[in-house]
Amino acid sequence: MRLLYIILFVMPKIKWILFFLLFVILVYTRFINLSWGLPHPMHPDERNMANAIQNLNCKIQSVNPAQRGEKFKIQNCFNPNFFAYGQFPLYLGYVIVFIMEFFDGDLGIPISFEEAAFSLRIISAVASILNVFLLLKVIRLLSNQVIKEKTSKSFSITQLLITLLLLIFSPFFIQFAHFGTTESLIMLFYSSLVYLSIKISINELYSKKNLFLMSLISGLAVATKISSVLMLILPLALIIDLRKTNILARIISICYFLALTLVVSIIFSPHNFISFAQFLGSMKYESDVALGSYRAFYSRQFEGINPIFFQLVKIFPYSLGWPAFIFFIFGFIFLPFKLEFNVLRLAILAGFIPNAFLYAKWTRFMTPILPLMLTMSVLFVFRVIPMKMAIYKIRQLIWISAFAGMTMLMVIPGLAYLSIYQNPDVRFTASEWIYKNIPGNSYILFETANVVDIPIESPASPAGRQKSKVKSQNYQMISFNFYDLDENPSLQTELRQHLAKADYMFIPSRRIFANHYCRNIKYQRSNIKTTYQNSNISVILNLFQNLNQKESCQYLRKKYPLLNDYYDKLFSGELGFVKVAEFNAFPKIQLLGKTILEFPDEEAEETWTVFDHPVIRIYKKI
Repeated sequence: MRLLYIILFVMPKIKWILFFLLFVILVYTRFINLSWGLPHPMHPDERNMANAIQNLNCKIQSVNPAQRGEKFKIQNCFNPNFFAYGQFPLYLGYVIVFIMEFFDGDLGIPISFEEAAFSLRIISAVASILNVFLLLKVIRLLSNQVIKEKTSKSFSITQLLITLLLLIFSPFFIQFAHFGTTESLIMLFYSSLVYLSIKISINELYSKKNLFLMSLISGLAVATKISSVLMLILPLALIIDLRKTNILARIISICYFLALTLVVSIIFSPHNFISFAQFLGSMKYESDVALGSYRAFYSRQFEGINPIFFQLVKIFPYSLGWPAFIFFIFGFIFLPFKLEFNVLRLAILAGFIPNAFLYAKWTRFMTPILPLMLTMSVLFVFRVIPMKMAIYKIRQLIWISAFAGMTMLMVIPGLAYLSIYQNPDVRFTASEWIYKNIPGNSYILFETANVVDIPIESPASPAGRQKSKVKSQNYQMISFNFYDLDENPSLQTELRQHLAKADYMFIPSRRIFANHYCRNIKYQRSNIKTTYQNSNISVILNLFQNLNQKESCQYLRKKYPLLNDYYDKLFSGELGFVKVAEFNAFPKIQLLGKTILEFPDEEAEETWTVFDHPVIRIYKKI
């Protein structure tokens, strides 16, 4: 403890050295194994965005090819033909690929999927790093208000070091830095708006420069993802509240802000307007899925669930970690109700409430507010632990110990989550086992609609990859649509035929049984301990998620009776199959090859696990 005090309070130079080391660790956590899963398209949104980058080009067509001095016109210039997201991240990824190819000497060669996906992941990793430093600024702005007294320069550096440590090891930051999607960018833009808003609220000064910056950031956010229009709630509220002028001046400011936001969004995502019919069609589909007007097979996990409870149980504890989530709740309640803190509260509520009541409740819908929730957690820790301490008082050592303990609790979930990218992808591990242990010509039945079907070839060894390709041709792989088993009689007949022939069965992830199956009381004592629904934690959490668990269970068994009967018999062994292998990559902390702590997270909202660390189960006919 004495050594801890010397490091943190007596030796400022060491603090700067620690700051540099933490920066290196920050970069490491965002870039470690950034090529995970490639060349396979493990994430569907990343795959779609990478394919859109591959299709970016300008088509030049002759107007009158038979005439001399023919004229040309440019058609469909850099139209991605993909409008689930805006063009800004696609164009940014295209530029990064161009730079990579320039230095590799590959200019002119068609863009590969790996190049496009990797460029998107670079954007996410860099945005995540920038977001950390932006949140440092936010916390620094609010810290004196939290502690209720001005602190010394030495203490301020210490506070920044501790904050940086907490921001580095946050599960959601680590995961989304490794996904080539829009989430990291959107988080950065929203954090930027919050920083400017808090800065404005403290000074109570709404300058033209700040209004321009907020318009620019808002425009880029909308050019990245159209649903970012929800972010405009915060700057609009500030304009209305802080402009100490007449109504006309406020209206002019609002019009200026909205007009400039629109112009910026058009400049950086032009085909939302040039190809408006395509854009509108895509937005209709996306909105129908989000609102539940169209029930896609991949959104069935949201049937019969309760809003608010779902996010509180299935998203925040996993993305933030339980300690940070609990500290956030206390911070939201107990931090000062001053304007600058209320700006933070408003930003969180504006991002949470509209999305919480959508039918689709994917984790990515909550990502804009996750950095803000983490910020509030950190501020609460600084408030609850007195920071100005004297070396000669034993009582102060107790406070230091408490502070160190709270910090460690918040760091552990992210430290564990990092293990997912420090180890080989679980699908490569499972595939190696399959190639070694399942004989050639085996008849294998597996569940369809996973982004990548196993077995897959690992990119680690070209020789091994070639051998795997030869061997995998001998397997009789049957991708079966279990989603529609109850509605389609022909599938029911096919399933009986496949079960009679199958030597092995694969459950590549939780996507089907966790969303359609509820354990029958008849099988409660059966050997199904590794299934999703069996843990005591699952029962407790589902009681919170579903106000009437019995009703929910009855609903699933009534709507999907055949599918429930199938899983009952499979998990109990009555179907004639026994589980011979299970592979997972749960977040864990290891020491000398031994697992000290492990955090099973299969029960989280499914997109939190199925893209980068699904649980794979393999059954063999006995």
